[in-house]
This record gives sequence, C-alpha cells and structure tokens, in this order.
Amino acid sequence: MIRTRALAAILAAAVTTSPAMAAQYVSKVIATGLNNPRGLAFGPDGALYVAEGGYYVSGGPTAVTPRGEAGYMETGSITRIADGVQSRILTGLPSSGLTNGTDVGGPNDIVFTPDGVGHVLIGLGMNPAIRTAEFAPVGSNLGRVWSFSPGPLAQGADISAYELANNPVGGAVDSNPFHMAAIGNDLLVTDAGSNTLLRVDRTNGTVSLVAAFPGRFIGPPVPSSDAVPTGVTVGPDGNFYVAELTGFPFTAGAARIYQVTPAGVVTIAYEGFTTITDIAFGKDGSLYVLQADSNGLATPGGSGQLIRVGPGGKRSTVLEGLVVPTGLEIGANGKLYVSNFSPVAGIGQVLAISYVPEPASWALLIAGFGVIGAALRRKSRAVSA
Repeated sequence: MIRTRALAAILAAAVTTSPAMAAQYVSKVIATGLNNPRGLAFGPDGALYVAEGGYYVSGGPTAVTPRGEAGYMETGSITRIADGVQSRILTGLPSSGLTNGTDVGGPNDIVFTPDGVGHVLIGLGMNPAIRTAEFAPVGSNLGRVWSFSPGPLAQGADISAYELANNPVGGAVDSNPFHMAAIGNDLLVTDAGSNTLLRVDRTNGTVSLVAAFPGRFIGPPVPSSDAVPTGVTVGPDGNFYVAELTGFPFTAGAARIYQVTPAGVVTIAYEGFTTITDIAFGKDGSLYVLQADSNGLATPGGSGQLIRVGPGGKRSTVLEGLVVPTGLEIGANGKLYVSNFSPVAGIGQVLAISYVPEPASWALLIAGFGVIGAALRRKSRAVSA
C-alpha cells in the first residue's frame, strides 16, 4: 500500500509538472548593428523582418517643432533574418528626427497580411502639416503605410492625414503612427501622437477611426497625461487590444491595456503596467507585455521588461534588463522575439527568447517515466506468470 501511494504521487507529479510551468527563460542575440530597431514580423517565407527607424543625417529639409529642430532623412531600412543570416533588403526609407540626432523615427512596424503582402509603417512624430510645408515635397512620404513585398516599394494609406483632418481627441495636432496588426487583409494602426486606433481599408485606401483614447491624470506635475497608444493585437476573442505608453510623467504602474470591440467600444482589460511598447498573444492565450522601462522613462534606474499574463491573469517576468525595447513578435515555434536598444543607431539588437525547464523539473519527469516503465514491466511479468 505504501508503495502504491508513493507511485501515485510520483506519477501525479510527472503528469502535472511541465517545463512551461517551471521554467527559466534564456535569450540569444540573433541580429546586431541595427539602426533604431522597432517592430518585427514573420513573413510568408518564414524569415523574421525588422523595421529600422534609421539615423540622423543632415542635408534634408528642416522644421522647427515643439521638441526642437527636426529634419527629414531617408535612412530607414528593413532587415531580414533567416538561417542565422541578417541582411538589409530595403534601404533609403523615409525617416525624420531632431537635428541633434535624437528622436529618430522612420519605419516603426512591419506586418504581413494573409494575401502575402508585406506592409511597413512609417512614423512622423510632429504636426502632419509640416509634411507639405517645411518638408515639401518629400514630407508626404512620412506618416503612412507602404507595401514592400511582393513587388517594389509602393506608397499606401496616409495615416497622419486623418489626424490633420479630424483631430478626434482634440488639443495639439500631432501624429506618430506606431504599431500595426492585420485584421484580414485590412490593417489596424495605433497613432501614438493622435491617441487613436485607426483602421485601413485596403480595398480603397480609406482610413477610419476605431477608437480614441483621451488623456487622464496619472500624477503630478502635469494635470493630464496623454494615453500614447503603442502596441495593438487581435485577441483570441476577436476583440482588439491596445496598450499605452502614457505620456509625461510616465508614472510607474499607470499604463493600461484596453479591449476594443470591432464596433469601437473601449473597456480596460489590464492595469498596473509601466510604459508599454508592444503586446502579443501566445497560442495558449497568454498575453505578453513589453515594457520600455520598469520605472518610467523619466525615472532612472529601471530597465525594459517582458511580462507574461497567463490565461488566469497571473503575471510573471519573462525577461528583464532590456534597454528600451520596442517590438515584440511570437514565432510559430513559441519563441519570443524582441527588438532591443530601440532608440539607438548602430547597436540595436533582436533577441530570441525561449524557455528551458529547470533541472529539477527534468529530473522529476525522468524519474516519473522511469517508475511508469518499471510498473509496466512488473505487470507484464505478472501476466506472463
């Protein structure tokens, strides 16, 4: 009887203990030397594509903005990673940034729609009117979607024009298209400048409003902080999920993730995060949340983190010590991919993150299988006798 109870306990432990539940995550650098790496996406060919924001170079048109003097460049690019080899497949993409070399933004994200077309989202980070004024005639390349595969690079929907024409949240006119998600062959786009979620109808190129995210008080000294929507993904339930970075003062714990129905009804799905830059759902329904800085961007001492929210709501840290990560993608193999050092040119990385079982878990599983085998052998001998 004692042996039977012991066997049952070991078998139960072997069955209920899995590497995913008792695991340690490890990361590996699979791409280096990137220029402001942002969003990531797997293409139909199985390769991982990286949007690179670019870097500042002088010589293009400039404009004075509330953040300082900004210039237009064409230093954005797209890198392809496959079979351990990285290569820039597109260069010279539109970009902009402050003339002091900071706040560079160009290609912010990549997504592939089911029809096999690749799309790259070009950011802006200023009043869209500058595009046709100080940045003319090339400024209209910014703040919009382009298609790049298959076929040559082609200009698509103008995202920033929606803010210029409508300004749904009110206040200063500003646009910075940031992340995308495919919804069929159409696109969902977050505009971190206009604080909106937009939909691009690719049959006619029109841009329409799905939801707006007004500012709110998250702590002194300012009376109200912008939502600054960043990550967007389609959930297992068919609803859209939108994460926010929040604006200054980037209060720790103030960032939310909203659930948005296809009809545009907005509710709070999760709270208590800090400066979120991207989100993605795993196959098991877990939500992975990428944070730029655990302390908030205005408070030193923090680091970027990747957090898992299990189907039951339990939160656990997958990886920390990241430096302003911006893009998150989940591969078919279950690995997590993150762009690291996102606001820096020349040293950007892509990390592949996977979990490995703790030694104790493997030992328990092996012991359990050994006991199962021994029990089956004894039963076979007894039947033979």
